[in-house]
Amino acid sequence: MKKLVLVLAIVFAGIMSANAQVWVGGGLSASVQKGLTAIELAPEVGYCINDQWQVALGIDYGMATGGGYTTNVLYLEPYVRYVGGTIGKKFSLFVDLTGDLSLLDAPKDAYAVMLQPGIAWQATDKFTAAFRFAKIGYDHNIYGTDGFLLQGVLATSRIGIYYNF
Repeated sequence: MKKLVLVLAIVFAGIMSANAQVWVGGGLSASVQKGLTAIELAPEVGYCINDQWQVALGIDYGMATGGGYTTNVLYLEPYVRYVGGTIGKKFSLFVDLTGDLSLLDAPKDAYAVMLQPGIAWQATDKFTAAFRFAKIGYDHNIYGTDGFLLQGVLATSRIGIYYNF
């Protein structure tokens, strides 16, 4: 195991120093409602293959307390992003093909496969903000359904801040 971690660290260091197409970032959100408090932390690391395609891996941890119970969830979220076009020089439209795999406090073999459209704003050469505003796809017990999933703006919006190396 130690050898695997060392090899991964060396590969990651090589990618970071040899290629300016790697980015890191993610999102943080909190919700306080009557009888329910929730927090979510979602770091991501990604790689720009070219101007249209990116691959990334996110880890999404969430905790909710309320009603006498506490729930912890952990999702592994790999995705492929296609950038379909730009608006001016600072904005781009994208769609993510993502898979969510549940690792904690969920039914066994829970997963979701979906499309998530969004818009990104490149504030500077190094910083980008991305906003995903819907989920369309198939859910198997992650988001409360076992079948077709369609969630809109208020249910699924996520803003992420990313640093481009």
